[in-house]
Amino acid sequence: EFVRRNTTPLLWLGSAIAVAMLGAHQLDAHKAVTSRYTYNEHIFPILRDKCGRCHVDGGAAPMSLLSYKDKGGAVAWAESMREMLVSEAMPPWYVDPTGPAVRNSRSLSPRELDILVTWAAGGTPQGDLNVKLPPVTAQNQWSLGTPDLVLPMPQAHTTGLTEARWIKAADLLPGTGSMVRRAVIAVEKGPVLAVWEPGDETAAAPGGTAFRLPAGAKLSVRIHYKKSWQDEQQEKSDKSSIGLYFTEEPLSGKEIAAFAIDGPKSESQSTEALTFSGTLATGGRVLALRPSLNQAYTTFEVQGVAASGRRVPLLKLRGARPEWPRRYWLADAVELPAGTKIEVTATPADRDSGPLLAAPANSPLQVALDIVPQ
Repeated sequence: EFVRRNTTPLLWLGSAIAVAMLGAHQLDAHKAVTSRYTYNEHIFPILRDKCGRCHVDGGAAPMSLLSYKDKGGAVAWAESMREMLVSEAMPPWYVDPTGPAVRNSRSLSPRELDILVTWAAGGTPQGDLNVKLPPVTAQNQWSLGTPDLVLPMPQAHTTGLTEARWIKAADLLPGTGSMVRRAVIAVEKGPVLAVWEPGDETAAAPGGTAFRLPAGAKLSVRIHYKKSWQDEQQEKSDKSSIGLYFTEEPLSGKEIAAFAIDGPKSESQSTEALTFSGTLATGGRVLALRPSLNQAYTTFEVQGVAASGRRVPLLKLRGARPEWPRRYWLADAVELPAGTKIEVTATPADRDSGPLLAAPANSPLQVALDIVPQ
């Protein structure tokens, strides 16, 4: 019945992008303008809608891209932005569009990507100076509205729950948004309720399903912090809050359980392609997948393999990195019978691909399925 808090460091891609950007070549002031796209008309709306949750003053990213020149602005970071987009380092969304669809995509459309890259490489024109862009501020609020139960941190305290409750969603409200990089909220010795990251939208469990929170259960909360280069010499503290959203007890066969498959253990990062698997003892509906990576992978694919040999795609990632773990809710649940083998195939990224591929030593490799058993 107590909330516990454990903090560990995280090498966040956001700080790495800042370093990469600082080291990038400055734009030539006399560079010819070849882009037909302008910041005021084309670039700002895309950055606001697709990048503005983090790249805003007071956001998780160390720089704002929601002004043309103020405090550096997008124009100062244009060349590095182009490099990060072309290399697919940003945005941090790894779902391969040729695989199964997932909810709450953070990807850029091909047209949006073309507009941003063309503008960054084409002289970064501002556009009509008479256009007044609307101000954008960091939004530190609950994604799904006011929770049914709010648990402030860091002190441990009772939840006040004397009977089992059902959870449709859990969320985190950062106390200091500039350094809270991710959080995992779980029932101790039970299901993971939420994998939180800045910029992601909290999603409720679909189709009337829910997680069970037993009476007297403990919630385990793991928060990863990382200061940006701007705050490195400053003292910082955090008092984040956890929000729980209750629902009615679901109908029989609606409780979400977890099925985890551990990958091979290794003392160092591998360069060899690998395959590992586990077999479902009971059938059920797969709602989501939660990969926990030990290093970066150029390809990462999860499939269900039936006794007949028929393969059912579950998740397909490309360029996935351990800095951005998340729960991938499938757009459509997948029914799998008992005895289905869950097979994971992955190709590690080249070690020489860059410093953004670093992962904590001995990080575990695991894939967990959120499944409603039959």
